[in-house]
Amino acid sequence: MEPPTTAAAAPPSTPPPQRGLDDLYDIGRLADRLGVEHATVRVWLSRKVPWLPAPDGRLNGGAVWRASTLDGIEARRAPGRPGPKRRIIATILPPAATALPTLDAPPTLDARPPSGTERP
Repeated sequence: MEPPTTAAAAPPSTPPPQRGLDDLYDIGRLADRLGVEHATVRVWLSRKVPWLPAPDGRLNGGAVWRASTLDGIEARRAPGRPGPKRRIIATILPPAATALPTLDAPPTLDARPPSGTERP
């Protein structure tokens, strides 16, 4: 006997949109998503970095965001430290100029006052 045949296989269904607590990001979950420490996210919140949206609410005293609020946050995030970059000017010296001068003998100090300036 032949096995029963089925019509065309049903296309894979798209997962339902996340609802409930799976839809919420707290500081820890957001830090894991961005690959940073939890304290870093807290600092970003206190500094109000422009690419981090304000929390959608608070849960048990902590900031929470909806997943839809954080869509594309990886692309908006400026890597590195927030704020203007420090300007560093490097001076390149020739190899001979980088050698430190050497002293043949260490300088000596004379503990005696110079002549003619003696105290009475």
